[in-house]
Amino acid sequence: MIASKAIAVLVALFANATWTDADTVDVVDRGPVNLARFTCTDITRSSLLSRVCYDPTRHDAIIAVQSTYRQYCGVPQTTLDALLNAPSMGQFYNTQMRAEAGNRYACPTASLPNVKS
Repeated sequence: MIASKAIAVLVALFANATWTDADTVDVVDRGPVNLARFTCTDITRSSLLSRVCYDPTRHDAIIAVQSTYRQYCGVPQTTLDALLNAPSMGQFYNTQMRAEAGNRYACPTASLPNVKS
């Protein structure tokens, strides 16, 4: 009887929650980041990338690479579009965005706000 009441309370609590409310991810070298200001695309056609989130106002991208979220700064919309439309998203990511590709979109740690809200 207590278990069914607890379930009813939990259902009532989460009935008004949206996915955005609960969409906080742990980003390498950043910690928890709320993705409310990002537009996210789930990726199903890549074995390397599973999700790409982008904030067009700040030109920040958060990309899930083999289930690990990484942040990239100063990413132009054209680069993001090229990534999403590339015949091989993994190859594009590896040659154009990875830190080993020249740190082109590295985020300066001093200027990164901790985006928790």
